[in-house]
Amino acid sequence: MNQNQDLQMTFEDIVEQNERRIHYHIQQLKISDPDQEFFQEGLCAMWNAYRTYQPDKVPLATYLNYMIRYRLIDLIRLKAKEQCHHNLLIQQEATM
Repeated sequence: MNQNQDLQMTFEDIVEQNERRIHYHIQQLKISDPDQEFFQEGLCAMWNAYRTYQPDKVPLATYLNYMIRYRLIDLIRLKAKEQCHHNLLIQQEATM
């Protein structure tokens, strides 16, 4: 696919052709995603990539990979921080 074709694609086309990319990153990061929360985050990352894509800077596939992977990593970090706060609250309640 060349850059001119990238510009003419709708977001639905992008999702249809790149949905497996999200699953790939979820698998590579060893994420358990029973509620599809990480998949939804990947779709949001794909939407942001679609909106901000500049074909003269980088190929679309590379940009999608970057956006999806780092958005998933951000969500992993957020979940870890939430779990840590939750554990601290439980500890504080147990000592009261």
